Amino acid sequence: MARRLSLLYTETHTSMKKISHFLKTTEGLFIGSVVLIIILLLAYYWYAMTTRPPATPPGTVTVSETDHVRGAAGAKVTMVEFADFQCPACGAYAPLVEQLLKDNPNTLQVVFKHFPLTQIHANALLASKAVESAGLQGKFWEMHDMIYAKQAEWSGLLNARDMFLTYAATLSLDQTKFAQGLDSNEIEKKVLAEYTEGVKLGVQGTPTFFINGEKIENPSSIEAFDALIKKAAEN
Repeated sequence: MARRLSLLYTETHTSMKKISHFLKTTEGLFIGSVVLIIILLLAYYWYAMTTRPPATPPGTVTVSETDHVRGAAGAKVTMVEFADFQCPACGAYAPLVEQLLKDNPNTLQVVFKHFPLTQIHANALLASKAVESAGLQGKFWEMHDMIYAKQAEWSGLLNARDMFLTYAATLSLDQTKFAQGLDSNEIEKKVLAEYTEGVKLGVQGTPTFFINGEKIENPSSIEAFDALIKKAAEN
């Protein structure tokens, strides 16, 4: 038994000497460094996972007196849309939303909230300000519809201001008041406040819809969209 232990000790000692010698070589140093990095990364990952603060749940979407609403008064279904006027997808969904209002005249109301993606859409904020400026003269939805309908006309311009002034003239708005709205800091604050609200609700892209407070996956057809509205009306 003692002889076996002695042999085992000798073999272990020899193996350790070989490992020690190997680690002193260039190849050994490289492999040892890689192993150490892996250990450190695993330790950091474990630490990050065990010390991560709990995720903050998204807030609740609300409708305020300053929001723009159209549809049935006292509707059973309230759909809130966060949108960017320069976003092509928002432009594609705009006629679908309009059709939903026509198909559900007694049960649906739609609330529009601004979510201009200014990092990628240079005219998005100005478009929101144009619609809000028209709203000060009682034509928010008329300008909303026109800007979406003519999105291809103004979205690629270096500065869409003159085009929006033309739209204002078409809607018989007071040009001076409308232009003042385009420059208004108060309007810009309102638009950006709605953007911030969307961020807090977990909005990451546009359009994003909430039906009776619940965020939904964007339907791929008017039929699928209408089915969601009718299901919400039944609850």
